[in-house]
Amino acid sequence: MPLQYIKRLQMVFDFADFSFPVLKLPLGFRYVEWNPEMLEIHADIKYRGFRNDLDARIFPTFRNYQQCVNLMKSISDSPSFLPAATLLIANGNEEGLFEYVACIQGMRFSGEIGAVQNIAVLPDYRNRGIGRALLLGSLLGFRQHNIRRVTLEVTAENFPAVKLYTHVGFKTFNAHFLRIFE
Repeated sequence: MPLQYIKRLQMVFDFADFSFPVLKLPLGFRYVEWNPEMLEIHADIKYRGFRNDLDARIFPTFRNYQQCVNLMKSISDSPSFLPAATLLIANGNEEGLFEYVACIQGMRFSGEIGAVQNIAVLPDYRNRGIGRALLLGSLLGFRQHNIRRVTLEVTAENFPAVKLYTHVGFKTFNAHFLRIFE
């Protein structure tokens, strides 16, 4: 098995440097707040959103639906889980049918520090502003719980994600390398 190193960036968002824009989703899309009955929907979005991406090579959990369910259970069962920063985005149509297309989970690790666990947007819905809207919606949930800083980690090669996080106001504060075996 060949060995490969992947650079991961640790980024931080500080609310002191930010004023909230109006949250705006594309027409037909809506936020769906956390509900424990939605756990498997979050897992499904993680699985379908990550299974063919670089993150699935780094984190094998994303390659298997049941492992994504187990991951969501461990996130939502954690005492650090923050439901207010955990969202889905649904896309509706004229007939009232809808599909879940994106998810994010938030954690509170100390009184004033939060963390984004995962942000997944299904491939067919990328580059439409959904990831940005999802991230801003989650940040609003963190802010409502008096979180002052939010951290996340991203693969440096995931240029669209790094660009999104930087545009929203995240700043890189650390980088490290992970070994992965192909």
